[in-house]
Amino acid sequence: MRKVPVFLLLTVIILNFYSLTALYVIGGMKFFPKQAFYILCGFAFLFLLAQIDFRVFRFYAIPLYFSLLLTLVGVFLAGVAINSSKRWINIFGLFTVQPSELAKISLIVVESWLYERRLSNFEKFLYSTLLLLPYAIIVFIQPDMGTSMIFISIYFLILLFSLPYKYTLSLVAVTLSTIPFLLKILKPYQIERILTFFDPYRDPLGSGYNVLQSIIAVGSGKFLGKGMSQSTMSKLNFVPVQYADFIFSSISEIWGFLGVVIVLLSYGYLLYFITETYNKTKNRFGKNILLGAFAMFFFQILINVGMNMGIMPVTGVPLPFLSFGGSSMLTNFIVLGLVVSVHNFKDEINL
Repeated sequence: MRKVPVFLLLTVIILNFYSLTALYVIGGMKFFPKQAFYILCGFAFLFLLAQIDFRVFRFYAIPLYFSLLLTLVGVFLAGVAINSSKRWINIFGLFTVQPSELAKISLIVVESWLYERRLSNFEKFLYSTLLLLPYAIIVFIQPDMGTSMIFISIYFLILLFSLPYKYTLSLVAVTLSTIPFLLKILKPYQIERILTFFDPYRDPLGSGYNVLQSIIAVGSGKFLGKGMSQSTMSKLNFVPVQYADFIFSSISEIWGFLGVVIVLLSYGYLLYFITETYNKTKNRFGKNILLGAFAMFFFQILINVGMNMGIMPVTGVPLPFLSFGGSSMLTNFIVLGLVVSVHNFKDEINL
């Protein structure tokens, strides 16, 4: 029986604790039972994946990739629109699934598999880019710019550590040259979010409202926080979508600076664990999985915490293990399960 490292387990439990307390303050029993159920399911996946040799997943890389690709296309045909974005599929009227979240797992596995193949550097670069583009483009059209950015970060970090620097530099140059064209295809509200990032007070009751209220909520917690009973901004829903994209502001108000430090230290240990496992792992497929996991967690934390504090543009990126949502929660646990699998089986010689 392979174990999940104790300190890693405690880290996730701490993050889940902050998630549940914040959701209870925000919506009472509206979000709490569902999130608790998602977390329990997540732990089941975590302990299951900890028992499975990660190298098994290379055999499912391509089938998993195309299955998720078809599901992403299916969102356009049978998807459910929430807050003007069509990202979810309704399953028999019982619950909704967000395929773009699960696609993060698929992209990590398929990119990791590709870079361990015996191909030339150019072929790896070409094929990895071709694997990225359908996911990134489809999700961008939904529209979900935040998740498409996470896809790109996964692709980019694995590429950075797998190929000579000339490929990375060429990619950066091409990306910078496309910025003028990208601005032309952005939707008006996306451009407004970018402008609001530079000056949230330009429209304080419109596009800047979320950010300004979030900044106020973060600051109002001071050092020790207001506590669960006195957190009025969270209780009265001053911050829109506080249960998901802006849950960090609620945690800041309830638990204050001290609580924020504990959350950030927990994330720091999670990223440290991935880094240490990467340094101790010799298997190329395993190392690539760890790179993809690191990119997914790090950039989601960076973007979400940044936008809650007004130092990053607002995008729909959930905060790992904290934001409400079944698809995102299960994705986090499954990716962490892959990390633990690499940690547990890194010294195995035979599959």
